[in-house]
Amino acid sequence: MSSSSQALNVLDFIPKAEHAAIRSGKSSYDCTKGIQAAIDAGDRVWLPAGTYPVTQINLKSDVELYGEGASSELTAYDQSLACEFMLVTYVRDGGTSNPADNMRNIHLHDFKLNGRVAEFGYMQYFYLLAVNATSDLTVERMVFYGFRGDGMYVGSGTLHDTERHNERIVVRGCTFDGAVKDNRNGLSIIDCDHLSVDDCVFKNIGNAKLSSSVGAIDFEPDHDWGIYRNISITRCIFIDIDSVNTAGITFFNGHQKNGNIHTWVVSDCEFDNCYWGIDTSAKPKTESSEPDYLTVLNCRFTNSVRVDISVGGLSMAQVSGCIFARTPPGSGPGGDAIRLGAIAAKTSRNAIKPIITGNHFVGIRPQIGAIGILGAIGLVCAGNVFVDIYGSCINFAEDASPDGERKIAQIVISGNVARLSSATLTRAIPMSFLSTSNRLRITKGDLAFDKSFEYDNDVQSGVTKIADGAVTQFLGVGPTS
Repeated sequence: MSSSSQALNVLDFIPKAEHAAIRSGKSSYDCTKGIQAAIDAGDRVWLPAGTYPVTQINLKSDVELYGEGASSELTAYDQSLACEFMLVTYVRDGGTSNPADNMRNIHLHDFKLNGRVAEFGYMQYFYLLAVNATSDLTVERMVFYGFRGDGMYVGSGTLHDTERHNERIVVRGCTFDGAVKDNRNGLSIIDCDHLSVDDCVFKNIGNAKLSSSVGAIDFEPDHDWGIYRNISITRCIFIDIDSVNTAGITFFNGHQKNGNIHTWVVSDCEFDNCYWGIDTSAKPKTESSEPDYLTVLNCRFTNSVRVDISVGGLSMAQVSGCIFARTPPGSGPGGDAIRLGAIAAKTSRNAIKPIITGNHFVGIRPQIGAIGILGAIGLVCAGNVFVDIYGSCINFAEDASPDGERKIAQIVISGNVARLSSATLTRAIPMSFLSTSNRLRITKGDLAFDKSFEYDNDVQSGVTKIADGAVTQFLGVGPTS
């Protein structure tokens, strides 16, 4: 696209008699044809301040569409099927499976999309922005408001079993506001190689009637040829994503095959009052399985309803430099800050080689432990600080899994600090450094971990080293001085 070309004003393609109503936000005129004509006619299209009722607008390669901020608003004309996709690159089976044929070089910025969910209600496949078979798309300073399904959908066509791939998508400085919690996802990713989500706000997203795949950002490919890799989510804020079973970010690797799904970095983000902060759904893995490479750095998780980060059965996940807190300390129904491993559908999932270092855990009331371990092979847990934990800092589950594949082995726990913030809390907070559990309940277990070490941890006055008389045996040769 040519940045030097003259911008076309969409009002020049709309009857003058409608201009005053558009500017005042009172128009009931369908502006779709006029805006579409402007896009078809040029490569730079300007939306002056006003409210433009529209149905579906089709984008094209090498186009820039921009406005004057949230005062330039495209709003759903009605609740009919004609409004299923407000802005879209390809629909149905448009495009091809070869990214070389993709629509490309699209820049959308500084305007608002309004799906009017408060008026029309939830509708799963109604998207404000649908992106399919697209490369080099930048979406900046946009407001996605009141979406009925997804705010922005980065998919693989809009027909089932259509193979399409997206590349190099940037979402920067945007706000995803569900308005009311009767939607699906703020940003839904079915297929994308190299995605950057930076400095965005996600709020008021959820749906109490749905049991899964709902939240701020959802990664959920549908087929083994689906791709999502090289993902960067930075400086984002997730607020009140707290309907039951909703998450700030969900990663699903069930279709991982031949390097199609890997490398996700979440850094410098804030999660405030989410049901789950980061949730994962992972197929069972061994040490020889393809790695996922989830990295969570320098994030803050405050008042999650359940688990802040569910590592589940991911391979090569790292959580470092994060803060996990409950305010006031000990509040909430009880949930772990970090959960490793899972037992689902009668199948064990062991976290493979997770690294948990340099984090602060404050005031957590855990269900198992501030770090709850259902299954982990090759865990390194070092340099963390636990303060005022209303239960156990690190808990190992001894549950017998139906498939007999749940394992906890090759564990290194070193250089951690466990303390109470005040001596007066000694009796008030039943804090322990290590414990065992069965069926999510603290128990007097006797667990032995092969090739494992526990050393140089600073368990301070008032904190019990091992809770409830449990026995934890680390069967390895200790370090030598």
